[in-house]
Amino acid sequence: MLRGRPTLASVLLCCICLPVLTQGNKPKLCSLDSITRVNKLINDKDLKLLDCMLYTPTTGDYKQNCPRSTLDCFADEVNVLFEESNNNKVARLRGMLKTLAGHIDQSESECLQCESHKEEKVEKFLSDLLEILKQNNSEHC
Repeated sequence: MLRGRPTLASVLLCCICLPVLTQGNKPKLCSLDSITRVNKLINDKDLKLLDCMLYTPTTGDYKQNCPRSTLDCFADEVNVLFEESNNNKVARLRGMLKTLAGHIDQSESECLQCESHKEEKVEKFLSDLLEILKQNNSEHC
């Protein structure tokens, strides 16, 4: 049995180290960088000139127990946007969305397939993505 200073040191180490170690196990659902990146893409003149349509989930899809499939759909469509634009800023965003979606535990059974969503122009796609990311961050940051 420990007594005196060694006991106090052990207790303090447990109180400090344990929360730090368990913090690493929590999924990272906060992504402020993704909001910054989407804002930059919204203002990108070259993207505004693109004439492509992208499947666009809504905030309702995100709220109806389908956050993971919503973010996965946005990530897949961001990949299409990258292929159309060849813009490296777009490629980084896809990785961020896939990582964020990967941290969400969700049953996929009742969620819509990406191709079931309405097709929208790039501006609307990015503004809807921005709203969903803001909503996600308001819940998890």
